[in-house]
Amino acid sequence: MSLLPAMILYLAVGCGEWYLALRRTLACARGEKTVLVFIVFIENLLGLWVLSNFIRTNNWILALSYSTGAAAGALIMTMYGPEKSSETTHRSVRRVPRSVRTSARTFIPNLYERAARMRVHRWRLSLRRGPRRIEHSGAG
Repeated sequence: MSLLPAMILYLAVGCGEWYLALRRTLACARGEKTVLVFIVFIENLLGLWVLSNFIRTNNWILALSYSTGAAAGALIMTMYGPEKSSETTHRSVRRVPRSVRTSARTFIPNLYERAARMRVHRWRLSLRRGPRRIEHSGAG
C-alpha cells in the first residue's frame, strides 16, 4: 500500500478509536453494560492491529497520522457528543435550602468543640506494672 492511502487509513482508525474510547467512558458513566463491552472489544481489536502494523513497519509517519486521527476523534466527540458537560451539570445542580447551608457552616466548629470535650483513653506501658489504661480529658 502506498503512503497516502495508508496515512488516510491510520488517520481514520485513530479517529475512530478515540471516538470509541470517549464513548466508552460515557457508556460506563451511564451504566450501559452491553454497549461498554462491545466498544471495548472493537477498541482492543483496532489498537492491536495498529500496534502490530507499527511493529512490523516501524513507520513513524503512520504513527503521526494515527495520533492526528486520535486527536481529531477526541475533538469530534467533544464537539458533537451526545451531551455537553456544561448542559448536564447545569441541569443537575439544585439550590440548597438556606437552613441546610447555615447548619453546614456551624457543623465544623461544633465538631471541634465536641472533640475537645471528649475523654481520651490511652494505653501506658510501665515496666513494673505492665500495660494499663489511663483516661485523660480531651483538653491539653
